[in-house]
Amino acid sequence: MNHLLTAEALRLLDEVGEIDSKADVLAIITRLRKAGHDALLVTEVITQARLRTRAKAKFGEFAKNMLFTEAGLEQATRLQVAALHAERFKQAGFRSIVDLGSGIGADSLAFASLGLNVTAIEQDPQTAALTSFNLAAFPNAQVQVGDAEQVDLRGFDAVWLDPARRDLGRKGAKHITLAPADFSPNLDWCYQIPKPKGIKLGPAFPLDLIPQHVEAWWVSHQGDLVELTLWFEGLSQRVGRSALMLKDGQRYQFDGDGIERFRIDTLKRFVYEPDSALIRSQLVGDFANQQGFTGISDGIAYLSSEQLVISPWLRAYEVLEVLPLDEMQIRKALWARCIGKLEIKKRGVDITPEELRPKLKLKGEGAATLILTRVDDARRALIVQPIR
Repeated sequence: MNHLLTAEALRLLDEVGEIDSKADVLAIITRLRKAGHDALLVTEVITQARLRTRAKAKFGEFAKNMLFTEAGLEQATRLQVAALHAERFKQAGFRSIVDLGSGIGADSLAFASLGLNVTAIEQDPQTAALTSFNLAAFPNAQVQVGDAEQVDLRGFDAVWLDPARRDLGRKGAKHITLAPADFSPNLDWCYQIPKPKGIKLGPAFPLDLIPQHVEAWWVSHQGDLVELTLWFEGLSQRVGRSALMLKDGQRYQFDGDGIERFRIDTLKRFVYEPDSALIRSQLVGDFANQQGFTGISDGIAYLSSEQLVISPWLRAYEVLEVLPLDEMQIRKALWARCIGKLEIKKRGVDITPEELRPKLKLKGEGAATLILTRVDDARRALIVQPIR
């Protein structure tokens, strides 16, 4: 990995440029080897070029000037989401931030970009070296190798943490219920830090591990549910839950307490799929009751209405036909409509779309969506048309 931090490697990386799935990698390797470059160096440069290409989805044009590890890129905060984190610290008036468990430095990059003084703490020396490279353009950022739980926090205004899930394989396949000790740093330690703090967690984080009196954000970005963020005293703006959606350059937020449940009623002319942040935050009930929607079955996060409602929080469909969840009846109905292009969605039933699709033997020029779900607790297949 250290080979990447040489002038030769960086020059070669810029020369290679982007490598996507269509690139002839063997031809690139052959050309570089013929030019006299070391085989290990070529391998690392090719790997890094691929990572940079993938990283554009998270970092845009910044990716071409960054270095990554496979795990670091996988876990890195998307740039638009990291900007929201930095904005919260800036609005709160804090100037000196410590990023405990910085990874490749995505959040530290956002902090530094807003003029905050940031110290990134990374336990792995090789990753820390890449983080230093990624933050090199910012004199207000520094990187230290160390254990997050051993850092002296007295010199910082506020703390940002990104605890990692520990390797739970040693506990066996039956280990299902997560505990604070299953994270590094230990969540109990994170929660007790006597500083204003924000904590980034996976969006599927167990709800019963969220402490009281915090602001909890579930964040979706371009349709992908990407994280849960906990804001503690000094950084929180309210106590409760929020669904935060970043979509096409716009930001939407819906706040609630997650206690309300939507009313179940008959399936109506239009059915709606809420954004994943709304679902995971358990704010669908709050949203439905405010907007006048009803649910189609208990525990199923599809909403319905007789009149069409357009909302950035919802993907809307017009219901064309309601069928029993029977393979033969579904196939006949799709044939009758000449449906050859079909999107299959499921919720609350045990059928796998990948297994069902070939059995339908689709033919025709039409397109539709098939929703496999429960309607008033009965298994149903809905042929619907997306509202664009």
